[in-house]
Order: sequence, then C-alpha cells, then structure tokens
Amino acid sequence: MQPTARWRNWLLLIVCACGSLFAFGFSVILLISGISGLLGTHFPSTEMVSFFNLAWVSGLVGGLCLPGVVLNVQELRGKTYPAPQKRRSFLFASAAMLLWAVLALLFHTVETSRLAWLLLPPLIVLVTIIPIWWFIEIASRGLDPGPPARTWGMIGFSLVFTLPLTLLISVLVLAVLLVGAGIFLSTQPGMVEQMTRVTQLLANPETDPQIILDLFSSWLQQPGVILAVLTLVAGVFPMLEEFLKPLAVWLFAGERLNPAQGFIGGALCGGGFALWENLTVLSTAGDGSGTTILLGRAGTALLHVVTAGIVGWGMVSAWQDRPNLLRLVGAYLAAILLHGGWNFFGLFAGIAPLLHLPEELPGLAETIGSSALAILFAMVILNLILLVWINFHLRKKQGASNDTI
Repeated sequence: MQPTARWRNWLLLIVCACGSLFAFGFSVILLISGISGLLGTHFPSTEMVSFFNLAWVSGLVGGLCLPGVVLNVQELRGKTYPAPQKRRSFLFASAAMLLWAVLALLFHTVETSRLAWLLLPPLIVLVTIIPIWWFIEIASRGLDPGPPARTWGMIGFSLVFTLPLTLLISVLVLAVLLVGAGIFLSTQPGMVEQMTRVTQLLANPETDPQIILDLFSSWLQQPGVILAVLTLVAGVFPMLEEFLKPLAVWLFAGERLNPAQGFIGGALCGGGFALWENLTVLSTAGDGSGTTILLGRAGTALLHVVTAGIVGWGMVSAWQDRPNLLRLVGAYLAAILLHGGWNFFGLFAGIAPLLHLPEELPGLAETIGSSALAILFAMVILNLILLVWINFHLRKKQGASNDTI
C-alpha cells in the first residue's frame, strides 16, 4: 500500500483543518443565536428552530473533517494505516436503515412539536447520514478502499471545497444566463412591463404570494420557458455537477489507484456532496413538510453516490489505460443521463400542479405529476440495482486479480 504523496497530505490536511475550524465556529455562533432567541419566546418559530438545525449540521461537518486532519498528520509523520476490515459494517448500516424508517415516520410529529428546537436537529442528522452511510457500504462492500487518510481526506475535501465551488460556479452560470435572458426579453414587446411588475411585486413585502405564484404559473404555460428551464435543470447543472463532484479523486491522478478504488472514491465524493446538500435542505424543516423532503433527498443522495462513483471509476480506468479514454467519456455521459433524467422528472413532478392544461383534458396535470413521481421511484430502484451490480462486478474482478497474483 503506497502512502499518499506529501503534497496531497498537506493539501487535505489544510482543507480539512480549515473546514473543521470554520464549521465548529459557525456552529457555536448559530447555537448562541438560537438560545438567545429561545429565551425571549414561549414557542420557538420555524426560523429559530432552523438556527439549532444549522448548528448541528455545521457541527457534524466539522466532526467529519477531523479524521482527515488526524490521519493526514499521521501520514506526514511516517505512520500509515491499512484500510480497516469492514466485515460487519454493512450489516450495521442495513440495521440502521430499519431505524431510519422508524425515524422517518416520527419526523412530522417531532418537527411540529414544542420541543422541535431540541429534538429535530439530531433527528435531521440521523435521517440524513444513515442512508448515505448505507449506500457507501453497498458501494465499497468487499473492496479495498485504500488508506483511511485518503478516504477521509476525500470526504473532508468534498464537504469543504467541492460543494461550495459547485454552488459558486452554478450561481455564476445562472447569473450569466439570466443576464442573457434579460437582454433577450427586453427586446420583446410587453416583456419590459411584465419584468418591472414582477420586480415591484417581489420588492413589496405585503404582496400576496398567490399573485406571484399565478404570475410565474402563467409564464410556465409558454413552451419556450419550459424548454429553457428544462435545459438548465436537466442539462447544464447535471453536466456541471458530475464534472466537479469527483474533484477529490482528481487529486490522486498520480497514484496507483485501481478502478474499484476510483469507484469508491467517487462514491465517497458523491456521499459528501449529498450529505451537505441534504442537511442544508432539511435544516429548513419545521413546517410539517420534512417527511416528504427527507424521502426525496434520500433518493437524491443515492443518485449522487452512484453517478459520482461511475465517474470515479471512469477516471481511474482512463488513467490505467490512457488510449481508452472512451471509458471516462462514457462514464461521464452515463452520469449526466442519470442525473439529468432525475432532475427532468423531478421538475415535472413539482410544476405539474402549476400547468394550466386544456379543460377538455381534466386531471391531466395530476396524471403528469403522478407519472413523474412513479418514474422517480423507478429510478431509485434502478440506481440501487446499479450500485449493487457495479460492486458485484468489481468484487468479481478483484477476486480474479488476486487469483493471478
């Protein structure tokens, strides 16, 4: 087992250490803010509960960065550790999924109770981390993930660097597209007046939200708007995310990884990406919608693990066999297809109730929404099957390789 190059150790150490310090510091600030607000009220508001949720979320991220700090310090001191034997971890993770099902049923009761500020934050952490842990265990079962300093460093790097970078680039891309769309729409008759009206409505805090919803709903009736949104959500963003998510795997391009380690590394990157993303979304829970959100985010977490794992496998496969770059291209396109399909049907499930379809087709909007949800559920099953099948294929290949040594 070759230790990580020293510059990688230093990079992962710095990233994980800075991320841990920032996360713990932010957690303390949020916790103090939440307690201060709690002392001045008899029933905590949803916003106040979010302070405690985010405090736990930030604390968890800081804690997950610590192993990357400790292990990379040890490697810099000349101490390397073999990959841990994970003979029972898959069984523990599977058992934890039974607990997750129970916690999911209790989520609505907890988030609407008077003790939500106390009980909801640890519950959010558990219902988010358990399925991601299970997916990672499925991906790595029976395989050699490599040195712990590498695996934990990848997790910390994804949490601290990859997700913020992805969000920043996504915002920049969205801003450029919005500016371009604004310039185009300004040349269309009547659009300047509509855009001015929307700006005024959004700036007025007393505006009835239903008015804004009706206005956006009217825009969704235009095929060009729907096509533009679909292109962005199901095309541009998946291409961007699938390129950036396994960024930590790129750091090890000069090391002798095998395709299985590339798959596990990508899955870890996807899991870290999904963890931060899902925790942030669920931290806004408190209005009774948390159960629906956590079920949907579990499917999204599986998607991130699978697609990033596939790209990680393609990357290492291309490094091992440089003339065969088609593996990387094919893996990247497959990940985009899976991610884009998920976003496509997820978008339709969300906007179906806003579509004003012809009256002679009653119930069509509900049918579109229900069909989109059914396809999303089928995609969850497909992604789970893919995860199991890829792991089985890699274990079989690893066993054949060991037999030849």
